[in-house]
Amino acid sequence: MLRVIGFVLMLSTFPLLSAAQNVQPREVIRQSNRQEMDNLLLRKPILSVEDTAARQATLKQINDDFKNLQVLNNQLMTSCVHEQVDFKCASELLSGIGARASRLQSSLLLPVDDSDEKKESWPEISTADQLRASLLAFDGVVTRFVNNPIFKQEKVIDAQQAASAGRDMRAIAELSRKLKKASRKLEKSSSRN
Repeated sequence: MLRVIGFVLMLSTFPLLSAAQNVQPREVIRQSNRQEMDNLLLRKPILSVEDTAARQATLKQINDDFKNLQVLNNQLMTSCVHEQVDFKCASELLSGIGARASRLQSSLLLPVDDSDEKKESWPEISTADQLRASLLAFDGVVTRFVNNPIFKQEKVIDAQQAASAGRDMRAIAELSRKLKKASRKLEKSSSRN
């Protein structure tokens, strides 16, 4: 009950803050979203002693998925440097990357701020060269995600870095599906020829 009252009081002060500080409405919404995320994190249930094994298993799964995401991406990049891209191998690796990305996305619960996000446009893929170029760009997204400072610093969470990691994680999950589909399509068309 006190949380609800505190939340209502907090929301009632936003118009006063924006008028007093001459803050743009977009910034008020961002502040509200950040406060809401902070409140959600504070309401997250604290694990009891019995849940320690479950927490350790979840952390192990996150670490394994994080490492496997990098390993599968490295294998994918190795397979696409050859003259002829192995579409079947690329499709299987992308499937594995997508599975790890989806699991990490649900386990890490990284925030995503869509308000000022520039959506990367990915062209339609109809040739092996276009697939190779898209795979190389995909590698850039994966590399940016795994090298995000939020995963390197202990006990320090930067909201912008977390949002960036969240955007990259979502992009990895979506792009792996798109690239897998394109790879399968190219595999079918090459087997017909």
